[in-house]
Amino acid sequence: MPSSSSAAKGKPVVMGATISHPDKVLWPKSGGEGPLTKLDLAHYYEAMGEWMMRHLKGRPCSILRCPEGITGERFFQRHLAAGMSKLLVGVKVGDEPKPYLQVDRVEGLAALAQTAALELHPWNCRPGEPEVPGRLVFDLDPAPDVAFAAVIEAARELRDRLEKLGLVGFCKTTGGKGLHVTVPLAKSRKELDWAQAKAFARELCNRMATDSPERYLINMSKAKRDGRIFLDYLRNDVTSTAVAPLSPRAREGATVSMPLTWPQVKAGLDPKDYTLRTVPRLMARSKAWQDYDEGARPLAAAAKQLLGKAAA
Repeated sequence: MPSSSSAAKGKPVVMGATISHPDKVLWPKSGGEGPLTKLDLAHYYEAMGEWMMRHLKGRPCSILRCPEGITGERFFQRHLAAGMSKLLVGVKVGDEPKPYLQVDRVEGLAALAQTAALELHPWNCRPGEPEVPGRLVFDLDPAPDVAFAAVIEAARELRDRLEKLGLVGFCKTTGGKGLHVTVPLAKSRKELDWAQAKAFARELCNRMATDSPERYLINMSKAKRDGRIFLDYLRNDVTSTAVAPLSPRAREGATVSMPLTWPQVKAGLDPKDYTLRTVPRLMARSKAWQDYDEGARPLAAAAKQLLGKAAA
């Protein structure tokens, strides 16, 4: 991975952030590959940072910290804590007394690496407007006995349904066993709030589940999920999050949530191919999500078409 690291009192500096304990193993050896360290994570954020910032800047971001690596204790952090790097910012939202953590400059990613932040989960708001929907995220979460080929089919069906409503979907791996379909939203004269956006997302998923009950469900109960894919619309709410495009995952193999082109969403797709090691090289020639901003559409017209007068 490319690096602009320098030494500060014997410690490496990446994008202005000093990385202490740089050899700390965060991902142990796996699949014939050696371990990955805190410095490796910082270099990954350095390599991918400019791309990632388009989906992080202006949005509160929860982080998953694993100070002892993926085999140790882990915890989510939503708020900016005392003593954290000045490369990070805090944002007040509503009546919440504590400021939420936000990453508004690429150097902040190195500061997050220093805290062993292995995963980044931004809000889905419009940048700078935390209470306004900026994108929809549909999480296609299969039961353990569902083949990944079925998840691919579900993503393509969801894309087609969105297109019929005038919306554009973008697909990415989750770094796990599912796929995300993300829908950028444009400003319009009639802005919908999160309750309306969530109602739209739920109804779209409900129609898929109604049409193919043997394949899909919208009930999150794991006891009812055997053989089916949970169409998770619940990430579409004011403080809900989804793992960021290109965020690493705290999973074996150091997988990454990889943006895809739709031609890539086909038989043979394997989320395990996208890792901290492979993604910088793959992204250097990828055209995935290049037209993301141009794909933004107002939600109001689609919601009216799907929900009728209730969305007006």
